[in-house]
Amino acid sequence: MAALAVLALALAGCGGGAGSGGDGEGASSGSGSAATTQAPEPTPAGPVGLESTDFGNLTWQVRQGGHSPDTVALDLVDGAATLDSAEYTLGEVVLSEFTGDELVDAAVQITGHDGNGLDDQWYLWVATEDGPVQVTLPIARMSRCGTATHSVTAVEGGVRVHETRRTIGDEGIACSEQGTDERIRTVAAVELPSKGGWWPVQTAPIGGYGGLCPTAADYEAYPFSGQLFGAPDSDTSEVAQGTELGVFPLESWPVYDGVFDGWQLVGIHTGEMMSCAWVESS
Repeated sequence: MAALAVLALALAGCGGGAGSGGDGEGASSGSGSAATTQAPEPTPAGPVGLESTDFGNLTWQVRQGGHSPDTVALDLVDGAATLDSAEYTLGEVVLSEFTGDELVDAAVQITGHDGNGLDDQWYLWVATEDGPVQVTLPIARMSRCGTATHSVTAVEGGVRVHETRRTIGDEGIACSEQGTDERIRTVAAVELPSKGGWWPVQTAPIGGYGGLCPTAADYEAYPFSGQLFGAPDSDTSEVAQGTELGVFPLESWPVYDGVFDGWQLVGIHTGEMMSCAWVESS
């Protein structure tokens, strides 16, 4: 009988332990439930560079001939599109950071063929919070009997354009030969909301406008000590920096003439280097 009593007490103790363990687990479970919190909302992805951008499946804005005042929307599909009778194809993509925000931007080639006609252009694309944005003023253009674009390459802070242009006095050169105005220039982009968005600017070897410069309309350059800018906006970098430069008139192009009130695009000359820049005309 004594042994049975001891066994009963032992079983009762075990039962109490199990009960306590059950209560403890219940309390622990309840405490865990109360401590559960909702998962944090995912952080929105920030702007990314253009390393993985599929430029062959984007809508482009093409400025036919490079000097048209209006652009035409061109929907590339798998790197190709047709516009009227011209066939356009995606060309080379050159990655470089040229806006100062450490995001990789791009200079991209698009080539149009229309019979024997050639319209080979390069445009800047900028990495922004809203995705890739095209600069609608081309930085280089090659055509038959016109400028020859030798290369567009990435450099620190921009892209380098190597081209040979036809200039005043080259009218007698055969189409199979290049002109006499060879230029190597570095181009970047600046944002000008008041002038429609992003603009190409030249940063080397001298400052200036980074888009297409029309051909000189005069053989002579005239001394000029006023202010010159890389875009039609006085908030952009001043080109001359107090240095007297030679200035000469340029051929009239619809994309520039009369479009930007109070501004005129002129050619500039210093030493053996030539470019173009914007000057306030009123």
